Amino acid sequence: MDERKKYFMDNRRNKKKDVPKRKTEYEKERTREEVEQIKKNLINYAKTPWGRDWIISNLKIGRPFRMQRGIDYAKDEERIDNFSISTGQIFATVQGNAPTPYRVKINFEIIPDETWEKIVKELSTRLDYIIELLEGSLPQEIVTIFENNGYSLFPDSTQGLDSTCSCPDKAIPCKHIAAVILYLARVLDYNPFLLLELRGKSKEEILVDLSLSQPIESRDESEEVSLKNKIEFKFNVPKIYIEDITELYSGTDEYTIGFDIKKPGKIIETLENLGIPQNMENKAFEIVLRAIYRKITSKMHEISLELS
Repeated sequence: MDERKKYFMDNRRNKKKDVPKRKTEYEKERTREEVEQIKKNLINYAKTPWGRDWIISNLKIGRPFRMQRGIDYAKDEERIDNFSISTGQIFATVQGNAPTPYRVKINFEIIPDETWEKIVKELSTRLDYIIELLEGSLPQEIVTIFENNGYSLFPDSTQGLDSTCSCPDKAIPCKHIAAVILYLARVLDYNPFLLLELRGKSKEEILVDLSLSQPIESRDESEEVSLKNKIEFKFNVPKIYIEDITELYSGTDEYTIGFDIKKPGKIIETLENLGIPQNMENKAFEIVLRAIYRKITSKMHEISLELS
């Protein structure tokens, strides 16, 4: 066989090898089942409805197999570091196989100021939603308010994912980006307020816009005279005056304020929402304060179980 004929025969064999094998209907069905199981596992990684909605919205962008590659990284807290959220952006470093951690950035569209004004105006009429949000829960009504104003609190699948990673894999998401997305789902489980910050406003800014974190001195003199006790709030906490509650429940004969006592967890929600007083810089004081809160909340939970 001459060299020319041998060349063409080898070339023909290589082309046949390059042709992808068509999947049978059975193989296609198995792939679909595998994808659905992967999606289910990823969604259940979050523990709250809004945490799961966060993952679902990212899965709609596509690439469930790549998202799956990031779940082991997300579970390993030592791999993810320098995690921070600012208006419109998530940043984190993820330790991969290389000695130097990879830098991950995920960007989100910031809601324009004029739209935020409309949203804040609607929120101001339902302070109970804000209280739920401060307590670590995201009412569906807040999600609806954003959607009715043309923006979602969750990623938009039609716009794709605006993200970068310093790793060699240029596909989006790589497993490092996927790890950050999944890691954030667990963070949102405890602090859904961060969804609003990704859209342009931090918790502090929203409270200021709602006039809930202003000191009493900011009210006019006529209001100050009607208040017997003048109190300065050192915590970033909403203040609801009796007049506001009366207006909120106008038209009803009475109103009730309910509460429930749940088993304390690792996160001290009261301190996370209020924050440590700004004039307290002593780390030892903070440690003692957290220990006191844990002891009190645990004792209150024990008492509530005895009384129930």
